[in-house]
Amino acid sequence: MSYQPVYGFPCVSNPHDFSPDIECSSPAEIAAHKEACRTWGTKDHQPNRGCYSEYDAAGTLVKHVTRTSWGIGVNLLHCCDGDGCSEPLDDDLMTCHDCARDFCPHCWPLHEKGHDDGHENG
Repeated sequence: MSYQPVYGFPCVSNPHDFSPDIECSSPAEIAAHKEACRTWGTKDHQPNRGCYSEYDAAGTLVKHVTRTSWGIGVNLLHCCDGDGCSEPLDDDLMTCHDCARDFCPHCWPLHEKGHDDGHENG
């Protein structure tokens, strides 16, 4: 599986895919991240408090609130393993169990066809 590093506020749900910048995050944010890693996958897990936007009745942006309980740092985004693709994957990833690689919906058919034809593409 490929990863693309992206610096900024946490945009991943799994705390193991985020690393706080110790020079730009508070001790409380770093501690909250460590606790999130420790409790990941349990009922005690507290997700990151993320950013949000507020709009008026007409749909005009009133404000964007940037907040985070894990600080600012590096996100590791899972990416497509197709040749030259590197498309970040959310829930749309398709895993090839023959070669243990992950593909976006665009690259999957080409990769699967490669297995059907006896050679690997993508």
